[in-house]
Amino acid sequence: MAPAQDTQLEKVVDEVLKSGQVQALHLFLQRNIGEGTTIKCSQQFLTKLDKLVSRSLDENDSKSASLGFTILYKCGKNLKRPGGRQGLSGIIAQGLIKKISER
Repeated sequence: MAPAQDTQLEKVVDEVLKSGQVQALHLFLQRNIGEGTTIKCSQQFLTKLDKLVSRSLDENDSKSASLGFTILYKCGKNLKRPGGRQGLSGIIAQGLIKKISER
């Protein structure tokens, strides 16, 4: 994924948070993210993704929550976090699994 697409993904997540319309994110994921795609994500992007999934789970909106999880699934070990930490193991260490299990 080109750096510009990293920014595009964050913008699409922003739009979903503002409008609640998940179709744009669904289409973006179908077209632009494949296995092995590296997403360099800022702490701001992780916060937005967390907000999307948390809000979706709170509202029992499984479609929106699953799109957030799809980002994690498709990028998985290639997800690059601030500070050079990489992959799902770092996100799990931040409490992702705990948060899901509390829902």
